[in-house]
Amino acid sequence: YFTVINGLKIVLKYELNVNGYTVSYISKQYDTKGYKKLSTGIGSKGHQEVQASQDDKVTIKAESKVQEPTASDWSEGAVRHEKYESIKACLEAGIPVYLAGPAGSGKNFTVEQICDELGWDFYFSNSIQQEYKLTGFIDAGGAYHDTEFYKACTSEKDCVFFLDEIDASIPEVLVLLNAAIANGYFEFPEGRKELSKVHFVAAGNTVGSGADEMYTGRLVIDQATLDRFAIIDFGYDINIELHLACGDKQLVRFIHHLRDSAQTQGIRATFSYRAIMMVVKLQPKLKLKEVITIAVFKGLDKDTVKQLVSGASLRGLGDIYSEAAIEMVA
Repeated sequence: YFTVINGLKIVLKYELNVNGYTVSYISKQYDTKGYKKLSTGIGSKGHQEVQASQDDKVTIKAESKVQEPTASDWSEGAVRHEKYESIKACLEAGIPVYLAGPAGSGKNFTVEQICDELGWDFYFSNSIQQEYKLTGFIDAGGAYHDTEFYKACTSEKDCVFFLDEIDASIPEVLVLLNAAIANGYFEFPEGRKELSKVHFVAAGNTVGSGADEMYTGRLVIDQATLDRFAIIDFGYDINIELHLACGDKQLVRFIHHLRDSAQTQGIRATFSYRAIMMVVKLQPKLKLKEVITIAVFKGLDKDTVKQLVSGASLRGLGDIYSEAAIEMVA
């Protein structure tokens, strides 16, 4: 990170061994007479100009949303998402759950873990674009073709029906699902089925608010449907990231800085668990710059990569990933 105080640029370096920041170097940027330019690093508000005198004393605090990993955040044993117990409590209480979070954050995997612990069956369906993919259908020969939802409704023991990307499903399907949750039964072409053993979990990248700059194919979900669910914010979990990175704190910190840079600058880029897993698998086989190119930046153009790296304040971090990324855009 860096900040500017009275015309002096002060670069701070994060030291893992002391779990804090030390001054890396100081350089003069401009005279303080006339206009003073504030830092454009992470946490700044962009370019600002204010009147300042030579002896003006201004302190600018560098802030960041990056969560620095520590050794206590990782172990080699089983790892669970921080929202695990909240989701489990809702399901045991019979409350439908809506998990809202970024792509690749492990929403369905966490629910599968809960089902394994409770001894429940798990039925999964991706976004539903036609009603028959929820209801099933009877063909010309009179045979009924079932769905994952039908299997859940006819399960002999408690189960979870997981609808992924609910915010990409058509409204007609959500109306049917909403009615099923409200009534406790569903009318299939083959007949009515009770839902007493079915627990509902939906997942989406938005909270039913429609498309945004990151998820352009999402639809607005009506409030009647959303009101049926307990909505849980499901983000990336640092314990899972460290687990997938095999305890490599530098890799996790590198991903966090890029993620924060993309969010701060409004750049459409996803740095999920999958990026970490790819780096771990490819690093022993390829040069690090190539690994970062194909596993982390994933086809982003050179200007966008340069903007990301510049905004991530990687200089001074001292890890191999940051240094490789800086060399790539030099």
